[in-house]
Amino acid sequence: MLKRTLSILFLLVYINSFTELHEAMRLPILIEHFAEHKKLAQEISFWEFLELHYQSDVAHDEHDNELPFKVVGHCFSAHSATEPDVKIAVTQLMPIIISQPSFHYKESSFNSPLIAIFQPPKAC
Repeated sequence: MLKRTLSILFLLVYINSFTELHEAMRLPILIEHFAEHKKLAQEISFWEFLELHYQSDVAHDEHDNELPFKVVGHCFSAHSATEPDVKIAVTQLMPIIISQPSFHYKESSFNSPLIAIFQPPKAC
């Protein structure tokens, strides 16, 4: 159980490090802010609240920038790899020699008297 809990925790930390998942942690702030607007203007719907805060760039109060997905984090990580500038000069071309392997035994390798014990069995 502990391994499973730790693996889920490490997975969430890993995902949170390079995605906007950390913005989901601000959802309670969004709900509280909507409740404040609902107290001031009871006829406002949640959709109108979202349009009011996310459609325009005008901040209505100091808490607007604390809402999730309102401010861009500007987190950027760039990795680049460059190929080194290496010049190889070929001065002389060497001939390519392709040898054909030979799988034939020479007659002299079977002439030994000790090789007779390694013969395959013979049918009678």
